[in-house]
Amino acid sequence: MISKIESNDVGFTGVWSDATKFDCGMLFLNPKLADDLFFNKLSCVTCLDEKMMETSIEKFQKNNSKPYVYSSNYPEFENMLEKKGFVYHDTQHVLKKNTLPQKKPNVIKITRNDIDTWTGIFCDAYDCHDWSKTVSSILEKSLPTVDYFIDESHSSCVALYETESILGLYCLGTIPRKRNRGTASLLIDFALHEVNLRHLESLMLETYEKDNLLEFYSKLGFQKVYHKTVYTI
Repeated sequence: MISKIESNDVGFTGVWSDATKFDCGMLFLNPKLADDLFFNKLSCVTCLDEKMMETSIEKFQKNNSKPYVYSSNYPEFENMLEKKGFVYHDTQHVLKKNTLPQKKPNVIKITRNDIDTWTGIFCDAYDCHDWSKTVSSILEKSLPTVDYFIDESHSSCVALYETESILGLYCLGTIPRKRNRGTASLLIDFALHEVNLRHLESLMLETYEKDNLLEFYSKLGFQKVYHKTVYTI
């Protein structure tokens, strides 16, 4: 299950960022998405490779991006990071859910004609209006491989990405003035029905501890699978 989830994460991140594959790690960079810790990261690290670390740090610096490095229960790697001056930044919790809600909500699937609508909701939700052109460009290129949806009230957005019988839920966000109305939960319910319709194993999502959303997702029935520790300089 963990390897399938990681494959989903790598696949989706690679759609939004440029990927560099090392022998024992993956580096993702998109300098146009200003220092975002999800779209600019070194992850999937499986060995203590000094050259990989040096190359990654050089690439982060070249792209004027803050270096974020993910460790998945790898104490020796974390010790190496600390010796290089890295410090703990956050914890990314990986969750899954299989339970099917009774009713499948009506949502709007984004086409090329609706890209600006999805982008507007996303940038309002994440307060990143300076990303608008970049996000719209990413959607334009990724529509064949990623499904983008909004709720009927145009309050919330989501991206769904499928690999290896896992449906990954990303970029879930709600416009600030329209929060606490259940529209994000509605999109999650829709995604769960998609899991059932596509005969997939489960729905997965990732959330950062500092975002304080673990309780929200727990109440919706999500269960923790594992976590990744995020370091930076």
